[in-house]
Amino acid sequence: MSEPNSRPRKSTTKTQRHKGLQRTSTLAARCDSTELLKQAGGIIGRSEAEYLLMHLLQVPRHQLYLCPTITARMASRFRRMVSLAREGEPVQYLTHSAPFLDFQIHVDRRVLIPRPETEELVVRVLARVRPGRKLLALDYGTGAGCIAIALARAFRQGEIMAVDASVAALAAARQNIDRLGVGDQVRLAQARSIEDGALSRLRGRLDLLISNPPYVPTPRLARLGPAVRREPRLALDGGPKGANIVAMLLTHGPGLLRRGGLLAVEIDATHEALVRRLAPDAEVERDLAGRIRYAFLRRS
Repeated sequence: MSEPNSRPRKSTTKTQRHKGLQRTSTLAARCDSTELLKQAGGIIGRSEAEYLLMHLLQVPRHQLYLCPTITARMASRFRRMVSLAREGEPVQYLTHSAPFLDFQIHVDRRVLIPRPETEELVVRVLARVRPGRKLLALDYGTGAGCIAIALARAFRQGEIMAVDASVAALAAARQNIDRLGVGDQVRLAQARSIEDGALSRLRGRLDLLISNPPYVPTPRLARLGPAVRREPRLALDGGPKGANIVAMLLTHGPGLLRRGGLLAVEIDATHEALVRRLAPDAEVERDLAGRIRYAFLRRS
C-alpha cells in the first residue's frame, strides 16, 4: 500500500471542481484503445485485455492499434471488465463469447470454455473422416455444443447427437445450435453414461464418436488457476485419476461404432498407459505443444 500524501490539500472552489470534472470527462472521451490497453496491461495479461476490447469495439485485433476514439462510457465498461478479470473471472464469461474454429459461440458459467486443443481434435478428426458423406456422429459431453456445431457445418448432410449430463449445459448448447443455424442436424440428449438407454439404439451405427470429456484428476483441481476454477467442475473433474469417463469411452464406445467407425477422445497427458491397456490398437497423439492429448481408435 502506498503511503498517504503528506502535502496539505489546497482549498477548492465549486468552479474549480467543475472545471476539473470537465477536464476528466474530456480526457475519458478522448481515450484511445492504445492508451486503454497500456493501462490494462499492468493489471491483466495483454492478450486478455485485447480480447475484452475487441469484443467491446467489435473490431479485429489489428484495428485496436489504430487508436480509434473510445467514449467515456465504453472506457468505463472496459475498466470494469478488466477489474473483474483481475479478480479471476474468465474474459470469455465477461464477453459471453469464445471463438471455435471459424465461428463464435456463447459461453457462460454453465459450460466449459473451449480450448485450442479441442479445435485441434476436430481438425484431426476431419482429416480422418471422408468428406462429402452422410455422417452419423455422437458428441459425448457436448458442453456449449462447439464440437457438434463444427461437425454439422463440415457435414451438411450429417446427423449429430449432442449429449451431456448437465441440463444447464444442454440449454447453452441449444442456444448456440439455434443461433448458428444447425438445429435441423443436431439433436440434444441428456445422459450420464454412454450406456444410458437414450444411446442404446445407436449401437453399431455410429460413424464417429467424439468427446472432450472431463479428464482433470480430482487432486489437481485445487492447483488450477482461479479463472479455470470458475468453470463447471462437472466439465473438469474426471475422478481420482481423471480417467472415469475416458475409460468408459474406451471400453464401451467401440460398441456404438459401425465397422470402420472412429472413436476420437481428448485425454490427459497421464492417460497413455490407460489407453494402451484398454484399447491396444488406438493411436495416441500429441498436441501442437508436444503433450499427449488424443486417442483415436478405428473399429475393425
